[in-house]
Amino acid sequence: MSLRQTVLTVVKALGGFGLARILTARGLRIICYHGISLHDEHSFHPKLFMHEDTFLQRMAYLKRHNYPVLSLSEALTLMDQQSLPPHALVITFDDGWLGIGTKAVPALRKQGFPSTVYVTTSDVVTGMPVFNVALRYLIWKGRGKALDMQDFGLDAETIPLNSPEERERAARSIGEASEGRTGPERQALLTKLAKTLEVDWNPDGENPLFRLMTMEQLAQLPSQGMGLQLHTHRHRLPIGDPEGVEREIVDNRAVLERIARGPLQHFCYPSGEFHPSQFPWLRALGIESATTCLSGFNYPDTERLELRRFLDGENIAQVEFEAEVSGFLELMRKFRWAMGRR
Repeated sequence: MSLRQTVLTVVKALGGFGLARILTARGLRIICYHGISLHDEHSFHPKLFMHEDTFLQRMAYLKRHNYPVLSLSEALTLMDQQSLPPHALVITFDDGWLGIGTKAVPALRKQGFPSTVYVTTSDVVTGMPVFNVALRYLIWKGRGKALDMQDFGLDAETIPLNSPEERERAARSIGEASEGRTGPERQALLTKLAKTLEVDWNPDGENPLFRLMTMEQLAQLPSQGMGLQLHTHRHRLPIGDPEGVEREIVDNRAVLERIARGPLQHFCYPSGEFHPSQFPWLRALGIESATTCLSGFNYPDTERLELRRFLDGENIAQVEFEAEVSGFLELMRKFRWAMGRR
């Protein structure tokens, strides 16, 4: 247990979380998840993927402690009306990973919790593994070995895969060299890399790792309590390029309109990257809310295109999760902000 976790455990035992929950009752909590592991993804990238058992524990905690979990649209409407129930909470997912449909949805339905998934649609349409994540996973699986970069069309260099820094350098080099390649060419590169590193990997349909849900799977989600919303088509939102922003939203919406129920007017910034100069462009495209990766609760005066979220993952201990949703860490953020102004 880290020092931070020890301190939070003591604060909880002394009633600090309960007091914080009272003091922050009017704040809207929005939780962000990405993928639920199908295999060992949570060990590879614990910020991006969560073990199914951890997710089940989180949802059981919210139910046991009577957090009112609302749909995104309902929560924003009630917040505009200043009539949110105390401790209101929204559950969101980014990207559309396969494990959301196979693992998260059954857990949410068991607790009666609505949710929203922000879907990036390019890899949904192609059916290919998400290349940059799959690439890093294979290199992670090959840790302790070394890669001859000539085998991948690069300058003669052997990169050991011992440290995270070395593995990231190898991944960046191969990733940059693959830019402009077609989906099948990138898939062939993953297959070659897996063979080189002797990693069991079959991306030709049988291996579901690092794939997003199919259109058919996504189409089933609204009837199961999970709304579909926008996350760009190619997982990018250009800054200083209104035409590029429009293209991403229009292409994303065109795919999801085939299967979504209701308007596609809520958005999530890919990788949490945004600039206020994009706000008028998004509003002109019919975007009414947008979530970020900034920490904090949301209030009636929060900018709707800059909504705060808590990014939960396998890297977050249970006591840290409880500290966040109770509002204790929100109070600490407000305290630090107030002290910084003095």
